[in-house]
Amino acid sequence: MLARAFGDRVRRCREERSLSQRQLALLAGVDPMQISRYERGIALPATDALVKIADTFKISVDALLRGKPNTDPEPPVKNILLLERLQRIDQLDRHHQEIMVELIDAVIAKHQMTAFVESSHIPRTANR
Repeated sequence: MLARAFGDRVRRCREERSLSQRQLALLAGVDPMQISRYERGIALPATDALVKIADTFKISVDALLRGKPNTDPEPPVKNILLLERLQRIDQLDRHHQEIMVELIDAVIAKHQMTAFVESSHIPRTANR
């Protein structure tokens, strides 16, 4: 019962953060097959692996293991890979940060334009 509930929490946290099992395993330093076993409820992690997984999710061990309300502050971005990249960008000098903001703005603008075109049924051109 504990293993099944734990596995469900691991899967839910992983999916909320847009991680594959392999990505979670790499970030937490755990064998990818173990992540699969945890999620299927057929194994519980050793203490060190449990701590690494909770740290990767940015939640408390208690929240992950027992489903207690998380006392740790929620990360500002659920996607862990994106959060990691944003933290790296934050370490860049101001000039490079401004370039990254422009790139992000361009991607968002492209997404919004694509959504607009799709919603208004405007035919797309062959060249993008």
